[in-house]
Amino acid sequence: MQSKLGITLRCVTLKRAFLRLSEVNGQLFPCGPCRRILLARAARLLRVKKFDLLITGEVVGKGGLGIEELLSLDEELGLSGRVLRPLSAKLLPPTLPEEMGLLQRDLLGDLTVEGLEARLRAWAEEMGINAKVIGRHCLLSEPLFARRFQIFGKEAVLTVNFLRLLEFPNVVRLGPGRVLVVALTPAEQVRLSDLFLPEDVRLYVPLPGSPLGLLRAPWAKMSPGEREELLQRAAAHLLALAGFSPERPYTVCLRPGEAEETTRLSVAPELLRGLAS
Repeated sequence: MQSKLGITLRCVTLKRAFLRLSEVNGQLFPCGPCRRILLARAARLLRVKKFDLLITGEVVGKGGLGIEELLSLDEELGLSGRVLRPLSAKLLPPTLPEEMGLLQRDLLGDLTVEGLEARLRAWAEEMGINAKVIGRHCLLSEPLFARRFQIFGKEAVLTVNFLRLLEFPNVVRLGPGRVLVVALTPAEQVRLSDLFLPEDVRLYVPLPGSPLGLLRAPWAKMSPGEREELLQRAAAHLLALAGFSPERPYTVCLRPGEAEETTRLSVAPELLRGLAS
């Protein structure tokens, strides 16, 4: 696309900023803080490179950011009149280039979130763009992932590895910095196997079709008693999520990190009954 348009594309990573997204002040999480991070970095580049205009693909109302919120964000970052949102420009005050006659306002859009997908597809067809190409969606648009992101983000600086753990269906918070991820299907287990760190504990049941658990915790800061209690709770959650009956005890195998030695832990029925109730 860049060669077709005759432009130079430069990618700027914002990974560190996004990993701390839960710490950014602002309402309308996640879209409000996310837009602020993007526009703040773009504003820096605009000033350093002495550019005149910043163009975004934002749509009025998307992520809860209406006209007032978008204009307020521009003003806060010193970008008033310098952010062109072509998809919704007719709903917003003219930018400086429009006022100077450098851009034809009648060629710009008036999209809102209402009927957005259908109108975008229609525009794509008019412009000869393949509307069937679907890119990766934002994980924070999924309410469950967004809640997990906020909860765990308040306890520690998140990593890419940890975010990938939060994508799994079965994630159990067992305390500050203590998380159990349980993979039930073969496909989930393959994905989870790639995410183990040396300090993680692997949990499984010595039976065919066993679930796979990954337990991560600040082991060095925990007493032996705290570790034992956490392992018992994690083993019980593993069994409960996999649907094991709470009527008898089970054995769960534990293997720390890359260790070759496996420990066996007996889980009492009452622990499972407590989770089932």
